[in-house]
Amino acid sequence: MAPSTSAAKDTAPDDGQPVQLTLQAAEIIRDLIRRGELLPGEKIHQVEVARNAGVSRSPLREALRTLAAEGLVKYETNRGYVVSRLRMEELAEIYDLRRLIEAEMLSHIRKPGEDVLERMAGRLAEMEAAIEIGDFNALTIAYRQFHEEMFRLSGLNIFLHEVQRLWKMTDSYNAAHALPPAAAQRILRDHRQILRALRAGSLDRVRAIVDALPQINEQVIIGFPSAR
Repeated sequence: MAPSTSAAKDTAPDDGQPVQLTLQAAEIIRDLIRRGELLPGEKIHQVEVARNAGVSRSPLREALRTLAAEGLVKYETNRGYVVSRLRMEELAEIYDLRRLIEAEMLSHIRKPGEDVLERMAGRLAEMEAAIEIGDFNALTIAYRQFHEEMFRLSGLNIFLHEVQRLWKMTDSYNAAHALPPAAAQRILRDHRQILRALRAGSLDRVRAIVDALPQINEQVIIGFPSAR
């Protein structure tokens, strides 16, 4: 049986609607969540977000479905889409799952080429600049990009995709935090050591450093119950 005209409007983007608008709307919502402008459990006001994003409601609805599949938002009856709220125990599970997947990728990494090392050095410089001005959001982005470059050396792209999905699931718990100065300096020190070890081709040393690396989230979420 064919869906009604009204149902079709609710489940598919307008004919000819560029996919880029849906991607743009999804990234705008992700950024609002990362920056703490949309908090866990908060309702997403679609009219307001669509207006601020400069897109129509149709690509916004598609963007929300994409984010729901990522676990970043969810649909609640009588409320609409809200930012997902996770219990501390669920956060701990996500971080522990990340560690398992990341460890598998690290076991397969190969020595990087100079182009990869240059990109990682750039991400490290961005981390240093973010810490200098106290921009936790910028630090988190640069931190992830540094690790993405490293994990791509494993060739396990499906594993990396899953880690990226798990990162997004916890974005609403990263916002508006101040990293303790001592923790910030340790992060920089450890990542400088990772880069030196990669340049030297000391992959076992890289794995040892990353295994002992404290996760940013564990240092800024009060009461975080790591199961490790």
